[in-house]
Amino acid sequence: MSITFSGLATGLDTDKILTQLMEIERNPITRLETKKKNETARLEAYAQFKTTLDGLKTAVSDMTLTSQVRSNTVSVSGSAPFTATSANANSGSYNVSVKQLAQVQKTSSAGYTSQTDALLGNGTFTLSKGGTDTVITVDSTNNSLLGLAAAINEQSATTGIKAAIINDGSATPYRLALTGVDSGTTFTTTNTLAPTAMVTTTTQAAQQAEAYIDGIKVVSNSNTISGAISGVTLNLNGVSEAAVVPVTVPPTPPYKTSLLEIKSDTGALKEKLTNFVSSYNKTMDWILSGYAEFGGATVPDDDPDTVDLLGSVLRGDSSISSVKRGLQSALSSVINTSGSMKLLSELGITTQLNGTLSQNNVKMDAALADNFEGVVKLLAGEDSTDGVMKKFNSYLLTVTSGTTGLYATKKANYSLSAKRIDDQILNMEPRMVKKEARLRAQYTAMENIVSGLNAQGSFLTQQMDMLSNMLKG
Repeated sequence: MSITFSGLATGLDTDKILTQLMEIERNPITRLETKKKNETARLEAYAQFKTTLDGLKTAVSDMTLTSQVRSNTVSVSGSAPFTATSANANSGSYNVSVKQLAQVQKTSSAGYTSQTDALLGNGTFTLSKGGTDTVITVDSTNNSLLGLAAAINEQSATTGIKAAIINDGSATPYRLALTGVDSGTTFTTTNTLAPTAMVTTTTQAAQQAEAYIDGIKVVSNSNTISGAISGVTLNLNGVSEAAVVPVTVPPTPPYKTSLLEIKSDTGALKEKLTNFVSSYNKTMDWILSGYAEFGGATVPDDDPDTVDLLGSVLRGDSSISSVKRGLQSALSSVINTSGSMKLLSELGITTQLNGTLSQNNVKMDAALADNFEGVVKLLAGEDSTDGVMKKFNSYLLTVTSGTTGLYATKKANYSLSAKRIDDQILNMEPRMVKKEARLRAQYTAMENIVSGLNAQGSFLTQQMDMLSNMLKG
């Protein structure tokens, strides 16, 4: 182990000199490290901007389809024998009555004392439906109630008839129960079982659901009626009460009707529009934050939930400017549908001088109340014509794509740039170590030379002093 005392011979602070010289030598590395730090900050800013755009995309995607824009409320009067749901239905009111519910055919056999014993003998059991017979052979392998039920169920995909065993608790409790798959399945049974044929009885006949909508008869194979009223589904759960109809009235269903009303849910749509305006303004606020010193910031600094916006990191960035122009282009789109509204400004949404949006609630409420269908077509479009929100959504899907979007591209470029910088620094560091070692060796050699010269000078001075003393002596 060696100990060095720099500058003892020369009086120079060689350690400080070496440190300063190496700082100069390391300037290229420092510049690379600063560049990487700046690139990292830019990537963080791009990530924050993407988060803002994702919020706007979420708000927009909630109004892309007609079914999302045309929100409705459905109400049914009193104790109606049905419930109703709506999806993309037009406003209207209907008088609805229910004559009968859908039910499947049920047929059961006489009782048997056991479900597992071979009580059925031998022969055939035939299921007839729609002119087609399905014959099941009964022999020693399946001549119990459970065996026959299993054989029937093996054919249920073809026949539409399923079998089960019911225990009614009597002296001969076990009965074979046959059930049709839906109200359109009617069937008969015959058998040649010997020594005793099986007796079957239909306990419930198959029938379709039958309802009347504004006096028009509607039938269904289930107790759910869809499509009779466009966009409305009726779920039948009971039968309407009988009504006394005067003789003079033309033939109409003699059942009490219940009022079904479908109204536009303007409140729900206004909430979505308000959310859109807020999300759009957050995006513009982020861009404006890059020009805060010029009065561009719009987010209050005293808000405890405010996140520091990084717009200043990307101030003047061409990619951010391009996105801003894309959003403004979608915002000003003219939508040519059969509706009377063509621009968002007609809905009360207008652009302010700084690029953010202003929402005129009076104008919006009036448009929603008086021209709801026009609003729907403006936002969601019609047929092959895209609405303004579809245009927004299409653009935002491109910009925020996880593979080709703005942030994805910048992140890929950053990864390549960061690796290139790291490689350059890694290659330069060994040269810095060698450079420092060479400088230190040079200064050490200088110290040694100076030290030797100092020693010689001291010896000569000593000799001259001795000579001087001798001459004086």
